[in-house]
Amino acid sequence: MYLAIRRATDEDTDAVLKVTKESFSPYQDELHVTYEVKALKETIASTLADIRENAVFVAEKRGTVVGAIRIKKLSDDLWYIYRFGVSPEITNVGLGSALLDIAVSYAQDSGAKAVALHTNAKYYKLARYYYGKQFYVHSTTFDRGYVRALFVLELTQDAGVDLAPAFLQ
Repeated sequence: MYLAIRRATDEDTDAVLKVTKESFSPYQDELHVTYEVKALKETIASTLADIRENAVFVAEKRGTVVGAIRIKKLSDDLWYIYRFGVSPEITNVGLGSALLDIAVSYAQDSGAKAVALHTNAKYYKLARYYYGKQFYVHSTTFDRGYVRALFVLELTQDAGVDLAPAFLQ
């Protein structure tokens, strides 16, 4: 399977939105939740804004976007991953890991000391995946109607990264 990962452009907006909705729909279904997952409310305008204002990476298979990850700078030391998804038709082949690696490397090359993200703590598959990538659960909250875990990946031995900006995401 030939895959390419690259930075998203304006022309990728529709495809990024499509893969986001495709990848987050099973997430909502598997958790049997009554609230709508925020990623499913995404619009063309918000997706385009992310591409222009933050770092969005896409994975392509034969010219079709099949995965995407977004990462933004919250402070000099902290970057935040969000809207990370892979098409349900292409899972368990390392595509998500490749996207995650690109995003983390991008943050690290930009001076990040830590990367954070949120996910539903009850979604065992994702929690296990992030643990396997050396993330740890910093804290949980119920502010959105579910057990929302803040996962953190420390990129340096230097402790003391202020995680406060991640709580606002």
